[in-house]
Amino acid sequence: MSRDIEIKDPRPIRSTSPAISDPTPPRHPQPPRLVRPRLAPASRWRIRLQHPLLYLTLTLTILSCHPTSQPEPTDGLGHFAARSDHLQRLEPQGQRILHGSGLSFDPHDANRSTEQRARPVVYAVYYDLSSLRYDWHLILRAQLNAYEDYVLPQIDLGFSYDGRPYEDAIGQGDLDHAIERLCFGLRELRRPVLLRPGYQFNNPWHAYDAEHYGEAWQRLAGTLRGRWDLDHVALVWTYWADGYPDYMAYYPGDQYVDWWSIDVASPQDLAMPRSHAFIEAAHGHGYPVLLGAATPARADLSRAEQAWTQWFEPLLRFLRRHGNIKAFTYMTWDWSQMNRFADPVLYERYRNELMHPIYQHSAPYDELRWRLDLER
Repeated sequence: MSRDIEIKDPRPIRSTSPAISDPTPPRHPQPPRLVRPRLAPASRWRIRLQHPLLYLTLTLTILSCHPTSQPEPTDGLGHFAARSDHLQRLEPQGQRILHGSGLSFDPHDANRSTEQRARPVVYAVYYDLSSLRYDWHLILRAQLNAYEDYVLPQIDLGFSYDGRPYEDAIGQGDLDHAIERLCFGLRELRRPVLLRPGYQFNNPWHAYDAEHYGEAWQRLAGTLRGRWDLDHVALVWTYWADGYPDYMAYYPGDQYVDWWSIDVASPQDLAMPRSHAFIEAAHGHGYPVLLGAATPARADLSRAEQAWTQWFEPLLRFLRRHGNIKAFTYMTWDWSQMNRFADPVLYERYRNELMHPIYQHSAPYDELRWRLDLER
C-alpha cells in the first residue's frame, strides 16, 4: 500500500509577474552565479604546475610541425627536389631515378664488378631503323639475359643514316617492313623497353623536317600500339639541348608519347634557359623526363678535380634540381670498365653519388615489378 507524499517547499512563493498597477518594467531573470569550487591546497598546486608544462608541450608540438630548412649538403650539389609521379609507362613511382649506362660489352665482367650495389638498371644501345635485320633482337636478348639482376634496354632508334634523313619515307609507309621487324624484335626481347625513336629530333646533323618527323613517329607508334599491342614499350621523345630551339614543332602529340627526354653533352647545355624550360614543359604536359648525358669532348677524365667541377657538378645539380627527371643514363660509359679509364678520385666521387638511395639500380625482378608496375 503506497501513500502519496506531498513535499512542500517551506519558502514562500513569490510571483514573477509584477502587479498590473506596478509601472516598473519587467526584469529578466539573472542567470545563476557560478560558484568556483574551493580546491584543496594540493589541487591548486597541481594546476599551477601543469600550466607551464602544457604551454611547453604545445610550443614543442607547433615547432615540430613547422617546416624547417635542411642544412645545405657539403658536396655543393644541392638537395634532391621531390620527385613527381606522372603514372606513365615504366616510370618509377616515388622518390626514385632509374640509373642507366652504356651497354657493357662483357656482362660477365659487369657481374664481377665490385660495385654491385650501383649496377645500372638501364643499358643504352643504338640501332638504325632502315637497316634493322629480322633477328636484330637475338644478340641484345642474350646480352641482357647474361646479367645477374633484371635490367632494361634503352634503344635509341635512328631515322637517318650517315646524315641522310628518311623520316619522310617512314611517314609515307615505305619502311613499314622495317617497323614490323622492329616490333617483332621488341616482342621477342620479352622485357620492358625504353624506346627513343628518331632521338635528338632537333639535331642539325639529322636534319629532320618537323612535319615529316611527326608523321613518322605517329606511324611507328600506331603500328607498335595498334597492330602489335606492345604495352611494355615506353615511347620516349628526345630533345637535343644544343639543337634547334623550336622543339614543339616536332611534337607528335600526347597520345603518342610516354616520356620526354633531353640529351646534354656540355656544361653550356645545362646552363641554357631553354634546357630548364624543356624540363618544366614536360611537367606541364604530365611526363617524366629521361636525362641522357655524354662526356664532353673537352673533358679530361684523367684530371679528377677539373672534370668534376667543370662537368659532373653542373650535371648532377641539374638532375637534382628538377623533380620530374625520373631516369638518368650516362650513355658513353661502360659501367664495368668505368674504373679503368677514369681517375680513381673521379670514379670514387661518382660512385658515392650513385650510392644515394634515390637511384634505382639493377635488382631482382620481383623488386622491380612493383616499383615500375611491370605487369599492368
